[in-house]
Amino acid sequence: MIAIGSNIGTGLFIGSGKVLHVGGPLSLVLGYVLVSAALAIMMQSLGEMAVIIPVSGSFSRYASRFYDRSLGFAVGWQYWLAWVAVFGAESSAFVILINYWIDNPAFTPLWISIFIIVNLAIHVCPVRVFGEVEFVVSTIKVISVVAFIIVTWCIMGGAGPAGRKRGAEYWQLDGLENGLNNGFKGLASSFVTAAFAQGGVEMVGVVAGETGAPKWVLPRAIRMLMWRIMIFYIFSMVFLSFVVPYNDPNLLGGSNANSSPFVIAIRDAGIRVLPDILNAIVLICVCSVGSSSIYICSRTLQAMGEDGFAFKIFAKTDSRGRPYYALLFSGAIGIILAYLNCSSTGAVVFGWFSSISGMAFFIAWLTIIACDWRFRAALKAQNDDSLEQRFAYKASWFPWLSIVAFALFFFMVVCQFIVSVWPIGASPSAAAFFSNYIGVPIFLVMWAGYKLIYKTRWRNLVRTHPKARPYMRGLR
Repeated sequence: MIAIGSNIGTGLFIGSGKVLHVGGPLSLVLGYVLVSAALAIMMQSLGEMAVIIPVSGSFSRYASRFYDRSLGFAVGWQYWLAWVAVFGAESSAFVILINYWIDNPAFTPLWISIFIIVNLAIHVCPVRVFGEVEFVVSTIKVISVVAFIIVTWCIMGGAGPAGRKRGAEYWQLDGLENGLNNGFKGLASSFVTAAFAQGGVEMVGVVAGETGAPKWVLPRAIRMLMWRIMIFYIFSMVFLSFVVPYNDPNLLGGSNANSSPFVIAIRDAGIRVLPDILNAIVLICVCSVGSSSIYICSRTLQAMGEDGFAFKIFAKTDSRGRPYYALLFSGAIGIILAYLNCSSTGAVVFGWFSSISGMAFFIAWLTIIACDWRFRAALKAQNDDSLEQRFAYKASWFPWLSIVAFALFFFMVVCQFIVSVWPIGASPSAAAFFSNYIGVPIFLVMWAGYKLIYKTRWRNLVRTHPKARPYMRGLR
């Protein structure tokens, strides 16, 4: 259930409206379809490694294990920074959603404080409590999303007091060219928003180290992911493209529940009450994503502490298995970023951290696929038959599907570079470039800097002594 609903939040309910407005209906559908397809393939690559080597902070450790320590260092720290920024972003979204009912800027610090207390309180309890809370909240989110997809489908058929049926007229409005707004750049801009909406699906690999039976649980979670992608993202985006026009003035903001294409569709159909219910559901989603971000941050930092990429104190755990120092540090940085939303100058700084988060998902997914290639090569070099064991998980059509997914993610990174250099509706500038693409330069600097300082080399996957296989430890 965590795999199905863990990262459903503002990216699906609100971010999709921004994609529809900037890129048009074809960009909305095609952007989410391509990201979803590549993610489904990427999760198979992660599943192969996580079932056999279930560790916390998984893919950053896989990068160190199968490539070199510099890659593990860069991926681990950027992924940590990404999820700290997500915590701050979700706190901002929490305030915006509360303002849907009580719009008073004076209460902003209070709403942020409530958000922080609710999320950190979950992690004071044992890890089991976090899992149970996520299960319950994910169930609520899944049921709600399915319900709203059904409502949207009914609106297409003429449901509601307005009683107007929707066809493909919104794909042929003035300003659109073959369903696209702003041409190729409109489509290119859709990928990073779709990635942010679905980012966090790799959390299944991060929790593998604390899963009771990874060989049994993880394959089932990955298979359910396919259904989630089909139902939640592809179906909902297709339906929305038929019930909401790209030039609806409410889509221009893209920053509150009124800008949600789901709310716009329901309101245009004349249905009352449901917009308030949707706002409440999104509020729950935001709290859930905030809790998940702290979990992922702390476990990633714990893994880096154990691997020597951070202070050793972050690797310490208490009697209940919680990395309390990593939790405290991650929570403290997240709180600082959250309160930056209270000032205008802080919002500018916060925007730079948010851009790190957006690009970090692409880098993480590319790394996971690349690590799976080396993982397979290591098994072959050591004549290891772990993938042939009874409970092993094998990716379909290896390596061709993974090559396709890697090429898609790389293409999306290039697209974001193009949009950053030549932004839509604005002149090229250094500020525009770094505000949208700063994650990539930071990653490259960390990778190259660590490599130059410590002179790291690629791992040799062939070991002469059968018992001396430190890079493949835990295969059995």
